Order: sequence, then structure tokens, then C-alpha cells
Amino acid sequence: MNNVSLVDMNLCHIPDHLGGLQSLRDFFAATNAGELLIASEGIARHFGVALRDDIDWVEVEYDFNRLFVGPAALPSPPYASAYGTEPTLMGAPALEARDLYRRMGLAVPDQGSVPDDHLAFELDAALGLAVLEASESERATDAATMRQWLVDRHMSGWVPKFIRAVRDQQDASAPVLTAVAMLERWLNESRTQNHANQHMEPSSGEEDVHDETR
Repeated sequence: MNNVSLVDMNLCHIPDHLGGLQSLRDFFAATNAGELLIASEGIARHFGVALRDDIDWVEVEYDFNRLFVGPAALPSPPYASAYGTEPTLMGAPALEARDLYRRMGLAVPDQGSVPDDHLAFELDAALGLAVLEASESERATDAATMRQWLVDRHMSGWVPKFIRAVRDQQDASAPVLTAVAMLERWLNESRTQNHANQHMEPSSGEEDVHDETR
């Protein structure tokens, strides 16, 4: 994927605690062995996991393309619409994601060339919203509400299925398996934090965001 970023991260400071999320985004947006290596190093550093030094990153790139890019049929497509009741490309989940980006004042680069509900775009949106939420700006509350919807209502509905699809591939490479394990960890930790926040603030407005993205 070229130019995955929805948000111009050069215009804002990314707190260190969001570095793992940024590295996950970069991994699933990678286009070559070098980018996979850099993203994997970031994942290892921020999540505190080991990264072997004898990995053949060209083989990892081949595995990554086989699982997530093509050109053959993908055993683990990295976009939400593939995991609905009727798997498709650019289905309702993609339109929901597109509407969320619109509410953020953003749009995917080269709209239509890559599904709006691609994992890398959704991780990028989660990152941008988390940065905005941490900024304590006037949009922080809206950002928190949108991020909670994205994580709890949207990504939680398909990312666990995606992770299982990857793990079903018995010959998946170690860096890919590490990335999906840390993706699972990030998702679970985010949901736990959102749940705690909702208990602190009962009127989260999450239902309204969900309705508006339909």
C-alpha cells in the first residue's frame, strides 16, 4: 500500500505509549521486506517481545504478500468486508469506515484502489483519534467517542476473525504471527480501557456514532 496515512502525523506528536499501534499500522501497510523489518523492530520494542536475528525478510515479504496482498486468492484478507455474513469487497463495513474518516475530515488516498476498511487504514484512524484524544483539544471528546466506536463496535467485529484466519495458516512466518498476536493484545487492551472509561462516563455517546456511520 502506498501512502497509507490518513492523518498527517508530521503535524502532531505521537506519545510513546502509542508507538506500538503506529508500528502495527506500519507492518500491515508494508510494501517490501525493508518496511516489514522496520515495523517488526518497532513492534518488538514497544510490546517488549523478542525478534530473532536470523530472519529471512525476503521470505517474510513473500509470506506477507501470500496472506494479505495477492495476486492469488487471499487466505487472510486484511479488510473487514471479507468477514461479514456474505464476504465481499467494499461492503457495508467499508462504507462505515469511510463515513468515520469523513467525520474526521479525512479520506483514504486513491479512494477505491484499496478498500476503506483495510486494516492499515483502520489502525491509522485509531492512531490519529488516540493522538487527538490525548491532546486535550476541543475535539478530544469527539475523538474519544469515535475511537471507542471504531474499536468496540467495528474492529472488534472482524479483527478477531482475521487473526484466526492468519493463525489457521500453519506455515505463517514468525514476524507475521508476532504482529497478529500484538494486534490481538492491542485490541483487547483498548477494549478494556474503553470499558473502564465508560464506567467513569456513562453517557459515552457511542450509540450515536454507531448510528451515524450507517
